[in-house]
Amino acid sequence: MGYVGIPDLGPLGKRAILVEWQTFPDQTVDPRFAERLASELGALGVQLDDDLFFICRSGSRSLAAAKAMAAEGYRACHNVAGGFEGPLDDERHRVGGWKAAGLPWLQG
Repeated sequence: MGYVGIPDLGPLGKRAILVEWQTFPDQTVDPRFAERLASELGALGVQLDDDLFFICRSGSRSLAAAKAMAAEGYRACHNVAGGFEGPLDDERHRVGGWKAAGLPWLQG
């Protein structure tokens, strides 16, 4: 998310937890993703029934990450449809998403 930006959750009294689903630059899924995120969540006191929202640039990697955490027992995993910048249109421009909706964000 650092290249794109991140949701600004400060007004909600929350902050984004940045754990990569895929490693850069080879785009391999991190086999320790669920373990790493569960550790971060545990340190913050997050419970298995707490709502977790997942976001990536387009919404597809975050969907896979949300499913992985649901498989680990987290019962309220939600994917932010459209992601941060949205999917590509026919001209290969990103459209939609968190940023285009005018929701608060920070440059990563």
